[in-house]
Amino acid sequence: MGNLKQYFFDNKSIPTKFSISYVLIGVLGIVFLDKLISEFFKYNSIMDQGPLTFGILFLLSTGIILFIMLNHMQKVIQRIDNSYRELKDKDKERLVPYEFALNNSIDAIYWFTLDGKFVYVNEAACQMVGRTKEEFLEEMHLEDMDPNFDRQTAKECMINIYNHKNWRLETTQIKKDGTIFPVEVSGHGFMHNGTEYVCAFARDMTQKQEYRTKITKMNQELQKSVEEKDILLKEIHHRVKNNMEIISSLLNMQERRTKDQEMIYILQQSRSRIHTMALVHEFLYLGENLAFINLPNYIKRLLDDIKDLYCSQNTRLEVDLKIERLIFSTNRCIQIGMILHELCVNSLKYAFKENRDNKLLLHIKTKDDLIELKLRDNGEGISSIDDLDCADSIGTQLIFSIVQDQLDGEIEFRNNDGLECNIKFPKKEEDE
Repeated sequence: MGNLKQYFFDNKSIPTKFSISYVLIGVLGIVFLDKLISEFFKYNSIMDQGPLTFGILFLLSTGIILFIMLNHMQKVIQRIDNSYRELKDKDKERLVPYEFALNNSIDAIYWFTLDGKFVYVNEAACQMVGRTKEEFLEEMHLEDMDPNFDRQTAKECMINIYNHKNWRLETTQIKKDGTIFPVEVSGHGFMHNGTEYVCAFARDMTQKQEYRTKITKMNQELQKSVEEKDILLKEIHHRVKNNMEIISSLLNMQERRTKDQEMIYILQQSRSRIHTMALVHEFLYLGENLAFINLPNYIKRLLDDIKDLYCSQNTRLEVDLKIERLIFSTNRCIQIGMILHELCVNSLKYAFKENRDNKLLLHIKTKDDLIELKLRDNGEGISSIDDLDCADSIGTQLIFSIVQDQLDGEIEFRNNDGLECNIKFPKKEEDE
């Protein structure tokens, strides 16, 4: 019976099979009807022509029509079936890259129902916890893989993921052998065929946590090393400052032993220059940054110390100080400090007088890639201003040497209601 059914409903030659069957059944029916009708219409003229012949002709004609109709229907059905198969093959071919990407993803990918039951897992998920797809899809739920959840909290988590975009969580999962390992999970909800699902992506964080631990340990060791070096550098700056103060004290002792006024002045200037350099190391020792110094604070302190050393109590001095907030290295601060020391000492010695209003202007600013320094007093100026670069004064030679040779800059002196000095040098230091 099964073979007969399969034969008749096979897609091949359906019109032929049904037409032949129709003719055979019709012939048998006509023979039966012919005998039956002959008993009642023996003397009918129509029946004399032969009802069997008439029925057979009718049956053959209708069988041909039926064959044509069924044959056309079979062709239509076959075209539809072929189109469906082609579409199905194309869909299958189109899904190949996506299936490949899912199965070869580094991350574990899970699909859950909203009650936390697994409905899909990729190969990475199976390898991550050491289970097969069949084990996942039979009866496993989220709490069977993540020990941080139970039946109720797993459902709550699914709903939370479904209702929030870019959901993330750091948690743990348990392997089939009982090993617990850290994972980072992200997920989102979606709807498929009218059913709500959650898709989650999990990544094993074991290696990342090991790296994080190593990096944290390295950072702690580096921080400890930096702190030790900071302490060492502070100690070095402190000792340099103390050594300079010892030298200054020796010069001070020598100054007290001599009565030669010129020698006293020379020793006094030497002490002041040493103090200018020692002040840099003091700022480095007391400051937070051991490589750079805040220039405005340094210059303010330097000018106060120079005034205390060279100005008498009767000397009234007004200082116009405008300095941009610049951060200089130790070497550059010493260079700027030595220049300002010589210029300020020169103004205090030759331009400023007691019982008069003395003014000192000091501006430092940046312009494009240059730093511009201007210092002006309200003294009488210098008559031989063009010959300053050839002067025998140690201070003047020191100024020109630092500006031209060390700062790679330009210097200009001019009389402008007193002596004015303009210095320009590159903002960028040579060793940067």
